[in-house]
Amino acid sequence: MKRCKNIFTMLLSFVMSFAMILSLSACGKNDAGTTKEKTTEDTKQTDVGKDTEQVADAEEPVNLTVAFAIFGETPMDLNKINEKINEYLKEKVNATITLLPISGSSYSQQIDLMLTSGEKLDLLVDGTITALFNYTSHASKGQLYPMKDLLDEYGQGIQKAMGKYLDAAVVNGEIYGVPTNRDLAARVSLLVRSSLLEKYKIDPASIKTYEDMEGLFQTIKEKEPSVTPLMIADSASGTIFDSLGLSFDTAGDQLSDMIGVLMDNQVLKVADYYETEECKAACKRIRDWYEKGYVLQDAATNQSSPTDLIKAGTVFGYISNSKPGMEAQIASTVGEDITEIPLTEALSDTQKVTGFMWAIAGESKYSEKAMEVLNLMYTDPVFINLLDHGIEGVHYKVVDKENNIIDFADGVTPDTTGYDMNIDFQFGNQLLSYIWEGDSPTLWKDMEQFNTSAKVSKAMGFQFDATKVKTEYASVNAVINQYKTALGQGTVDPTQYLPEFIQKLKAAGIDAIVTEKQAQLDAFVKAGGND
Repeated sequence: MKRCKNIFTMLLSFVMSFAMILSLSACGKNDAGTTKEKTTEDTKQTDVGKDTEQVADAEEPVNLTVAFAIFGETPMDLNKINEKINEYLKEKVNATITLLPISGSSYSQQIDLMLTSGEKLDLLVDGTITALFNYTSHASKGQLYPMKDLLDEYGQGIQKAMGKYLDAAVVNGEIYGVPTNRDLAARVSLLVRSSLLEKYKIDPASIKTYEDMEGLFQTIKEKEPSVTPLMIADSASGTIFDSLGLSFDTAGDQLSDMIGVLMDNQVLKVADYYETEECKAACKRIRDWYEKGYVLQDAATNQSSPTDLIKAGTVFGYISNSKPGMEAQIASTVGEDITEIPLTEALSDTQKVTGFMWAIAGESKYSEKAMEVLNLMYTDPVFINLLDHGIEGVHYKVVDKENNIIDFADGVTPDTTGYDMNIDFQFGNQLLSYIWEGDSPTLWKDMEQFNTSAKVSKAMGFQFDATKVKTEYASVNAVINQYKTALGQGTVDPTQYLPEFIQKLKAAGIDAIVTEKQAQLDAFVKAGGND
């Protein structure tokens, strides 16, 4: 049964669309007078206290509070799953956990409060998707526990599973989070309705240039007048800028926030994207597509997702970050076959790797035990599949043991199941998760190959700290909010509005941000950060 929704990829694109309205708390801010760095001596003293307490409580299972983001209702069988997990963890590492799902809409604020108030918290999902997380800020403020030594002693399985990707999470020379093992790269693709390709005998492999795309859109526009050929991104407010204007030649690196980017991911030269010839060409192209009716004419007011409009039969396709298994995932949502047409090479960069990570709260009393449990999340299929899918025979059944293919249990449907959070990408090592019937039996092998074969940005591991330019950063964000959507969806004339946009960005201080980002990137490289 095809049932997986591509939440992680949608989240990344959602964040790309809204990255300019986010608070500065996600920029690794380290306020003077309020931030306490953990010195080596502080850590030693804290560990002594923790070790004493752990020895005293050695006979009793350690209970850890585990927080993660959820993008829907809390499943009714969560407590039942939690109990089953605890039975297993007691035997494995003499620990229990209390699962604490937090709505994605309030996750950032609630985690910030828990970390600052001293509320019980041990393991938490954190990351660099700034609409959800404040990883660099938490790390810089000492609110997360340093992991290097813990990984060496208790996290060898994590090290084996993640390898070099662990380095992407380094902040000030220390690791405070471990990325989840999932799609660690992305390519930009055009995702379209297979039925219309077949109807008009269009070979998807023939779409390789802008001219090819325009020819495809023209055919759909002429032959299917009730169908809009394209939505520009995978969210209602997405823009052509979300994929750096769709470079067919070399993918750029947005350096997380699009305020100062690498136009070529192998050339460490920071540029103001909006001032480049590539941006000018992208604005001109999308305006032309808008005027020809190739893209949504009500883009400025539309609130529907592209999958909703494809399901309704009013849109042909959309542009999105993609990965192996994408076609089946979207097909399960829209109810018809989807064809992926890759437009760019696959790229792995900091944002894609560190978007979702696991961290240990800085004030956790049981950091060592937390790492033991976390290590299981990257190595133990039993633990992983309890978290991901629930209880065999109750929530799912195995239909192909050899390939670990599952379906909903007898009598259970997507609407009646008591456990279907659909957030497998958050729980450690997704490559150990069972595969739903309808997806490719080789999905995780394909994903691993996808990750290892992707080009890696030269800026992998670089994370920008906007503290020195926080005034300019806020002002530039405000300007981007004013212009980005209209220009990036083609609803206004770029010959008039793009120069105005650039002028206001300069007045707001974007050049100072670019200069500071370049200086930090140079220092990162000098320190061997991208080796």
